[in-house]
Amino acid sequence: MVQKRIVFIVIMNILSGCGTAGADRIPSDSPVTVIEVKAENWKFNKDIYKVFADEPITINFKSIEGKHVFAIKGMESIKIKGKGSIKETFEPGEYQLYCPIANKNGHTEMVATLIAVEEE
Repeated sequence: MVQKRIVFIVIMNILSGCGTAGADRIPSDSPVTVIEVKAENWKFNKDIYKVFADEPITINFKSIEGKHVFAIKGMESIKIKGKGSIKETFEPGEYQLYCPIANKNGHTEMVATLIAVEEE
C-alpha cells in the first residue's frame, strides 16, 4: 500500500510539471505592484507584465545573461543598466519594454509589454 502511494505521488508530481513549459512567459491574471524583469540573450523573462494603474509600481531589473539595459518606450528617462530598481506610477494603458542597446546582435528584438490596468 505504501509503495502504491509513493508511485502515485511520484506520477502526480511528474504530471503536474507537464504543460508548464514557458509558463513564466505568461502573465498572471492578477496585476501586481512589484515586477521582476530579468534579461537574458535575447529576451525578457516574460512577454507581458500586468500591473495596477495609478499605483506606485516597483520594477526590479536584472541582466542575468549578457549585458542588457531596461527601458520603457515613451519614458526615455527610465533606464536601468545591468541591475537596479525603479518606482514608477503608470496611467492605464500599454507600455513597450525594450533593451535600447542599438545595432548589437539581438538587443533590438528584446521587447515585452507592460499593461497597466485600473483596479476594480
